[in-house]
Amino acid sequence: LFTCVLEESFFRGIVQTALIRGFIDRGWSRAAPLGIIAASLLFGGAHVGGGTAFMLLATVAGFGYGVAYYLTGRIHYAVAIHFAVNAVHYLCFAAPPGAR
Repeated sequence: LFTCVLEESFFRGIVQTALIRGFIDRGWSRAAPLGIIAASLLFGGAHVGGGTAFMLLATVAGFGYGVAYYLTGRIHYAVAIHFAVNAVHYLCFAAPPGAR
């Protein structure tokens, strides 16, 4: 949960918010979608250590977290969804044998 809080606070609370504000300041009509996409790409890039497939999965998941944060304005929704995705991934795919 701690990782989810840190990542969402940074990528959504700081990066996505700053990108959207910056795009709005430049008069871009699609500021929110562009900010969400850009933050998602950065989030995916931060997960490159897991390989290409994991990086792509993180990018797509990051887009979902970004939309949740944007629509609600509340970081805890993005954190909760991120935690749920991580839990499912761990339990279904990444848990060591015998840990399931």
